Amino acid sequence: MICMRGFMTGKKTLQLIILFFFAISFGQNSFQMIDSIAIKTKYKGDLNQLVFDLTNNQKNNVDKTRAIYSWITENISYDYKLFNKGKQKVTFKCKSKDDCAIKRKEFENKLVEKVIRKKKGVCSGYSTLFKRMCDIAKITCINIDGYVKTKSSHVGNTGILDHAWNAVIIDDKTYFVDPTWASGYCESDKNRKLTNFVKKKNDFYWFTPTEKFTIDHFPKKPEKVLNFDIRKDDYKNQPYIENSIIPYIEIESPKQGIIKAKLNDSIIFKFRYSKEFKKLQINTNLKRNPKIYSTNKKGERIFNQKTFDKQEYIPFEMKDKDYTFFYRIESENIKYVEILFDYDLKLKYLVKFE
Repeated sequence: MICMRGFMTGKKTLQLIILFFFAISFGQNSFQMIDSIAIKTKYKGDLNQLVFDLTNNQKNNVDKTRAIYSWITENISYDYKLFNKGKQKVTFKCKSKDDCAIKRKEFENKLVEKVIRKKKGVCSGYSTLFKRMCDIAKITCINIDGYVKTKSSHVGNTGILDHAWNAVIIDDKTYFVDPTWASGYCESDKNRKLTNFVKKKNDFYWFTPTEKFTIDHFPKKPEKVLNFDIRKDDYKNQPYIENSIIPYIEIESPKQGIIKAKLNDSIIFKFRYSKEFKKLQINTNLKRNPKIYSTNKKGERIFNQKTFDKQEYIPFEMKDKDYTFFYRIESENIKYVEILFDYDLKLKYLVKFE
């Protein structure tokens, strides 16, 4: 997580970067055989048999977990129509702690059966199915309800409490898995109503390092997660980082999402970014670059040459994937700074005057 890295030495940060990219490489290369077998494995009406077929020939719990994860991301789609109907509350009456546990189990059984039968579900369905399959394989797994940051307005706050994912415990170590976000993404219309699910596996959400995972995920009850030492305030106060670039960026400065500034301060922005961009822009609440695309009545995206010609750019330096640029605070009425790579919003900071 960005704010926590602020207390680490440069050597420690470099170690985290190396470990993270090693984990990505390991996930893409070493699991190819497991993934190919999992994709071909068919569900024949018996979940226990399915888990046996997926895990019987795997040599350890990491490989078994990977097989379960790959099967779910391949076979389960996001139920965007159910999501559009609104938040589904889990309600049932129970008389005692034991009775509640029984009712909870009955609910989970019905949820797992429904997800498997329909081959789709929302996040609670994904996480409950993943845990059930891990339970059958005798892999320690927990469901986690928590906060996620999905919008630039979530900078400086916890985001929204409406997501579910998993943590797997292997050899007393915690590994995070988000099978929902790993399975693909949803498209939406201009009213932000989900219109389609695009299946596209994203292995960033497989055994994600805690420092990266908690950029946009935080448990509702962190005390329930083994060896979890990220503070809620650190999660809350980090910069907003757009979802697609989280795997590729390491922020060096400012590490905090809330910039404490004085009038005419020149803020130094530094980060390492393993991808590339050609144009850098800044928007604030006082001055914004006009949008270069508009949508016509047919829903078509139209390029606007006049607004394109009015774009303003920020000069930057780039050396060995290390980017540096400066921005001067020219008004005490500035409330936030948005940073755009090639016309798309990627980072956001709040500004507080001292």
